[in-house]
Amino acid sequence: MKSNEYVLERIKLLLQEQGKSYQDLSNDTGISKSSIDYMLSGERVMKPERLVAIEKALGTEVKDLMKVSETNGPLQVILRGELTNRQSKRAFEAVLFAIEDYITMKQVN
Repeated sequence: MKSNEYVLERIKLLLQEQGKSYQDLSNDTGISKSSIDYMLSGERVMKPERLVAIEKALGTEVKDLMKVSETNGPLQVILRGELTNRQSKRAFEAVLFAIEDYITMKQVN
């Protein structure tokens, strides 16, 4: 998930937790409801000043909106391109193993 997608999801989650609608957020920020709809659907880029207004309305800070929560779900790797030979496949498997090993060690500590 890209960081901007994560921020949008965090905003939606905070709205839900606080029992607020997009209209409530519009009233609190002075941003039109349609702009909020477009921004939170990812169809429009959120300007920094609007993000600041939203953070104030939700009683949070931008750094908290961008904080990635740790999940214990399965590791997901998205591969761009193809692994065309045995050597590249082995190298990729070694990287996956190292990542999984690191995550396991981090959870133990």
